[in-house]
Amino acid sequence: MSRFAPALAALALSTMIGGIPPALAAVPATAPASAPAPAARTSGPPNIILILADDFGVEGVNAYGGEYHTPHVDRLAAEGTRFDNAHAMPLCSPSRVRLMTGQENWRNYEAFGYLAPGQRTFGNVMKEAGYVTGIVGKWQLMGNGFDGRTGITPEAAGFDESYLWQLQALTPKGSRYWGPTRAANGSPKISEEGFGPDFDSRKALDFISRHKDKPFFLYYPMVLVHNPWVQTPDSMTAEGAASRFNGMVSYMDRLVGDLMARLKAEGLDRNTIVIFTGDNGTNRQITSLRDGHAVRGGKGATTINGTHVPFIAWGPGVPKGKASEALVDFTDLLPTFADMAGQPALAGKVDGVSQWPVIAGKASAARSAIFMHYAPMWLFKPERFAFDARWKLYGDGRFVAMDPISGVETEVPAARRKGEAARHYAALRKVLADTHDGPLDPTRYPWCEGQPSVDPGRPATVAGCGRTPGGEE
Repeated sequence: MSRFAPALAALALSTMIGGIPPALAAVPATAPASAPAPAARTSGPPNIILILADDFGVEGVNAYGGEYHTPHVDRLAAEGTRFDNAHAMPLCSPSRVRLMTGQENWRNYEAFGYLAPGQRTFGNVMKEAGYVTGIVGKWQLMGNGFDGRTGITPEAAGFDESYLWQLQALTPKGSRYWGPTRAANGSPKISEEGFGPDFDSRKALDFISRHKDKPFFLYYPMVLVHNPWVQTPDSMTAEGAASRFNGMVSYMDRLVGDLMARLKAEGLDRNTIVIFTGDNGTNRQITSLRDGHAVRGGKGATTINGTHVPFIAWGPGVPKGKASEALVDFTDLLPTFADMAGQPALAGKVDGVSQWPVIAGKASAARSAIFMHYAPMWLFKPERFAFDARWKLYGDGRFVAMDPISGVETEVPAARRKGEAARHYAALRKVLADTHDGPLDPTRYPWCEGQPSVDPGRPATVAGCGRTPGGEE
């Protein structure tokens, strides 16, 4: 007879009468107990999370005077520092290249939807600093599908883990929203059901929880609130662009709240710095109210509405409830993160400056002006320009006064450039003269290569060929 027979017989009898023999109940489980969850790291360099909303200008946030319901982003501003003069490039790909490498576009921007292999990003820098690195959301840097280029991979850009939409533009990438396609560490999967931003959020929260016992850097370039305008799980009856956009903003804000709740639940709110911003101005189809002004989205345009984005810093060492007038440029993020990690030398040679002293309330400003070489090679007219918080000088000589609240630019003719206007004009003219960035690439329609031009006097890639690519980039 087997040595287990008496126990098995007792178990069978107990099952029939609905009980379990005391002797068996006392037998310990043979499976090993699971290891206790690691405790959250509360000392050493801070964890860093960068949240990048897609196509979201400054007028979209209630804390900046916007009309939309953004209580969680507003809470970041109330508990941290709100920067009122932060600027991205006017379009997504130029912004992301500038943001990730800390370099001006004229140095390393070669094509829309593309970042060349071998470029050093803030992912590489943070990995070298000893951080676990992750990226969740939108990539759009491996190529545009027209010119044969194959760009950098998330792994080569320094990310240990990735969960991404649109690894390469115009390939069968699927949906960013309902029935989403995502690539987990390079392996794509098409889901027939579900809402893409929810998938992304779960991955971001999982990354935070799994790495709470070590320094981590999470880059979270959200797919919201980029068109197409869709209903979200919280706005399933929304109709029309304005109503659906409103719902998308609220859902984006909800996901920010979920992330902040996870930090608190894991005890990570004491040692994590969160930065929230947008990659460029709001889509031009959307007009929003900001402090009573109707502000039309400026995505793609070199006006202030194309570059002016929210920028909020929250976390230990960040003054609470402060509004800063300091200028912030996207080239500044890489050196800022290296500084936060306690290893500023890792930033290397970049065009940006560390904003960490400003974020920490130890300096009032880190820069006096911003220069932009904007040649996106995608639809929009290339321009170079320099500006500060209130004045802008374009490369063609136009000098304008900017109203950051209404988003209005008012040209200042030469005869009226006196006093304060004259001083700012001279300073910005020097910035343009001292930046030897070379000519602007005139390409606007890369998909027209080899096609008949609408203007026989100019190449089709400059003048167009009467068609535009499908899809929402």
